[in-house]
Amino acid sequence: MQRRQFIQLSSLAASLVLLPGCAAVANLTTGPLIDRHVPTDYSGVVAVRKHAGATLAVHASGLALREEKQPITKDTRFLVGSMTKWITAVTVLRLADMGTLDLDAPISRHLPELPAPNGAVTLRQLMSNRSGIPNGLLDALKKDRAVEKLEIGPVEAALRFGTGTPSSPPGEHWDYSYTNWILVAAVVERARKEPFTETVEELVLAPSGVRDTSFAATGYEDEVGMAVAYNAAGQRKTSPVPPMIAASGTLYSTASDLVKIADTVYLGKLLSDKARKELHTVVVASEDYALGGKVKTVTTKKGARSLAWEAGAIGAYKTLLAYDPADGRAVVLLNNTDMPQSEQAKIATALFEDM
Repeated sequence: MQRRQFIQLSSLAASLVLLPGCAAVANLTTGPLIDRHVPTDYSGVVAVRKHAGATLAVHASGLALREEKQPITKDTRFLVGSMTKWITAVTVLRLADMGTLDLDAPISRHLPELPAPNGAVTLRQLMSNRSGIPNGLLDALKKDRAVEKLEIGPVEAALRFGTGTPSSPPGEHWDYSYTNWILVAAVVERARKEPFTETVEELVLAPSGVRDTSFAATGYEDEVGMAVAYNAAGQRKTSPVPPMIAASGTLYSTASDLVKIADTVYLGKLLSDKARKELHTVVVASEDYALGGKVKTVTTKKGARSLAWEAGAIGAYKTLLAYDPADGRAVVLLNNTDMPQSEQAKIATALFEDM
C-alpha cells in the first residue's frame, strides 16, 4: 500500500485546531516545559497539558518512516501496547455499570466450558493479573512460534490457552500474562454476543470522540498515518498483533486521542463514581497496579498527586499516559525507537514535577 505523505504545518496559527471534547492542540510547539525535559533526539510525540481545558502542547520530532524520510507529526499513530489493558478495564467497568457484568462473579457464568478451578476466577482477579491461571499462550508460543499467527478470536483462544491447572489460588499471586486478558475479552464477547473490539469501539472510543484510535490489523505497518517502530540499530522491530490478544495490546492511538479518552473517563459521565474509584484503586501494592493499569503518586508543585499511569510496550513502540484525575493535567509520550520505559517514566515524572 502506498503511504500518504505526512503534512507539516508551517505556522503556529495554522496549527491550532479545536477538537470535539478536547482543548486546542498546539502542533510542533514545545514550550519551555517540554524543552527542559525532553531529549533533543527524541523520536516520537510528547504532549503536555497543565489542566483540563488548557491547550494541549504537542511536540513531534523524528521520523515515522525512515526509509522515506517521513516525519512524525502530532497526528501520527503509534501502537500503545499494554495501555490497551486500561481501556479494556474501562470497557468492563462500563458493562458492570450497565448490569451486564459482575467484577466479582465467577467467569464460568459466561465460560462454562472452562475447568472448574479456572472458571472460579473473577474479572477483578483477571484485570489485576492475580487469577492464578498459567499463561497458556506464552507456553504455546515457546513450543511453536506459529501460534502468534493464529487468526482466532478471544473465546476460542480462552478455551485453548486458559485451561491449564492453576499455579496458585485466585487472588494470591501476581502474573502479568496475556492469558488473563484473553479470558477478559472472551467474557465480554459472551456477555455482549458481539466481537470484543466492537464493544470497545461502542462503549469507550465512540463516546470519547476519538478519530485516530482503533485496533491494529495484520500488516499495520502499511496503514496510513502509522509510525513504524525501529530498534537502536535502526532496524524495524515490530510484533504480531493476533486478534486473540486485542484486550491486552493491539490498540493504536495519538497523543490528543489518549487525552480525550482520559478526559471522558475521569472528567465525564462515561463511568459511575463507583467505577472510577475501582479503576483508580491499587489492588497489587507491590506493582502499583489497579485494574488494567498503574496508579502512581508523584510530587508536584501542587503537592502529591495520584496519577493514572498507563504504560505500554510492543515491539519498539514505547508509550506512556500519565493523567491526574483531580484536575486533568496530562503527559503523553509516544516513541518508535525502543526507548527504555524507565527513561520515559523519568521524563513524565520530571514534567509533572515541574508543572
